Amino acid sequence: MAGRSGGSAESVIHGETGLVVDIPDDPDQVAEAISILLDDEELRVNMGQAARRRAELGFSYDVLAERLMCAIDRVVLG
Repeated sequence: MAGRSGGSAESVIHGETGLVVDIPDDPDQVAEAISILLDDEELRVNMGQAARRRAELGFSYDVLAERLMCAIDRVVLG
């Protein structure tokens, strides 16, 4: 679960890899999201698996290093 503030919401695909609440300091919204996850084990498991795949494929050290090198090459090589 992430709140739509800062950068945390960018790492979550709402409904696929987790839930994003619009107002993260609203206890009712946070409680609603937690309740959804607590009440649906299949959803919880599927989101957890999808989040792990997303992290491994999109945010691993190797992937981030390659993105950084490409960005540096674009700046240096024009």
